[in-house]
Amino acid sequence: MDELIRSYITYLRTVGGYSEKTAVAYEHDLRRFEDWMKRHGVEVDDLTPEDARSFTVELYESKLKPATINRILSANRSFFHSLCEDGRLNIQPFKRIRRAKQGQRIPTVLSEDEINSLLNHPCDTYDRLLEVTMFNLFYSTGCRLSEITEMNIRDMDIPGRRVLVTGKGNKQRYVFLTERAVRMLEEYLPQRAATLERCRLEDDGTLLINKKGRKLPLSTIHIIFDRYRAELGLTKKFTPHVFRHTFATHLLDNDSDIRIVQELLGHESIGTTQIYTHVTGKRLEKIYRDSHPHGRKEE
Repeated sequence: MDELIRSYITYLRTVGGYSEKTAVAYEHDLRRFEDWMKRHGVEVDDLTPEDARSFTVELYESKLKPATINRILSANRSFFHSLCEDGRLNIQPFKRIRRAKQGQRIPTVLSEDEINSLLNHPCDTYDRLLEVTMFNLFYSTGCRLSEITEMNIRDMDIPGRRVLVTGKGNKQRYVFLTERAVRMLEEYLPQRAATLERCRLEDDGTLLINKKGRKLPLSTIHIIFDRYRAELGLTKKFTPHVFRHTFATHLLDNDSDIRIVQELLGHESIGTTQIYTHVTGKRLEKIYRDSHPHGRKEE
């Protein structure tokens, strides 16, 4: 089983084009079932659907979240499907295991006032300039955290107000820059160059760098978000992904086509994007004003 998992993870990294983060997550979930097999004395050639069901019951009894259970099941389903495709196994033990039911959670979204407070925060130091530029990039592009941290100057077309980013599965797409994001970059880039010169470092093209000239660590980014949440008195969740939720919701609030939003977010399936079609207060009021006979403004 160990060798089979190693071979499969190598396949994901190379032929499959999966990111390192995804490959590590797959291996973690496959090792969980491998551990179950060892504890129950089950060999890979002897696996049955009953074994898969027993493992799934154990996942439920561990009080894991439905999303976590589904991720583990999905990883094992894909793994054993590949073994069957290669002729290594005759039975796919996870084939008929159903997904755990998940309640749809409404994503946290920042208001326009909250967004404006962040994007217009004073930039009196290099750190502040870096941070506010980063916030503008998040809101302008709707990018994932990994896509923001991996942005490279060579992929930026500032006159054309767009950036080529690499998303999940190494798929590339263009995202776009607002006028304010462009202004922030025009202010930030000379300071970035001066920082590299002061630190006597070669320019590898990484867009967002700290005052030591290094790529921003993920831990530092999370600390930055926690600090601004406290400074601005935000009572709701505030993370890089909240910017992504806000980007999508604000576009839909302003009548953008959901398929355009899907493309901008880099979603494989439109079903993933549909979570943002929840009725926000702004849209609800607009529908009321436009549709209710007594809600319309008198002309």
